[in-house]
Amino acid sequence: MLTPQQLKWCLKTISANAFFIMVMDALRSNQALSCIRMADGEKMLMEQVSKQKFNEVLTPPEGYGQDWMKTYGVEGITAGELKMRLTIAATQCSHFAPSITGIHDPKYNVYKLWTEREFFVDNFWMEAWTREQKTDLFKQAGHVLLIHRNASTADSMQLRVQANLGVKVHYIPLNNWRQCPEVIEKAHENKASLVLFSGGPAGKYIGPQIATEGIRPKIVLDVGHGADLFTFSHLPIDRPKAEAFHARWAAANH
Repeated sequence: MLTPQQLKWCLKTISANAFFIMVMDALRSNQALSCIRMADGEKMLMEQVSKQKFNEVLTPPEGYGQDWMKTYGVEGITAGELKMRLTIAATQCSHFAPSITGIHDPKYNVYKLWTEREFFVDNFWMEAWTREQKTDLFKQAGHVLLIHRNASTADSMQLRVQANLGVKVHYIPLNNWRQCPEVIEKAHENKASLVLFSGGPAGKYIGPQIATEGIRPKIVLDVGHGADLFTFSHLPIDRPKAEAFHARWAAANH
């Protein structure tokens, strides 16, 4: 049986479809919006930083090693720096999406790590959005920026989206927490209205800053490991058509 607090979290959670409508409305009205997702990885890291001194280099959570730290992009960061970045991400984003699994499984519960928010977003919105919804999203944006560690993911998105949807895609690589300030600066200068990013726990804080502080308000969505869900893999790769679109777009926006 749900506790009163668990029921409250359920009642305060915006559904994936409702969130899609809100994102589309923000795009149409040129408003800033940032959504940050967190789950068990961030929960473990917040518990770990609480065990260490502020300026101490973060050590892996119990049962994990340096390979895990490297994969999550937090190798070499201090406990204080990571806590600050996670706090900024969770409290300054316009839409916080904690793992809904955390309502009934303490391992995933990040609801209680920060000040109670007025509402939440179902963190499974990426999986719930249909192919048609994602197509409408990209076409409404017209220009998309992907921030991700994997260049092949960006290449796949660019070739398919530019050729088949007529939507421009730019790419900024982000491999670890040290690159974040430079990535924020580059994103601020980019004219894309929609930003999809995967920055690991120490990179999530870039979302709110990119959304509101650049040359234009942006929709910034933390897609994490789900970036491949936006590569439109069902569409064919047409490199010549994609490159021709890029050339026309560059000429028109020179």
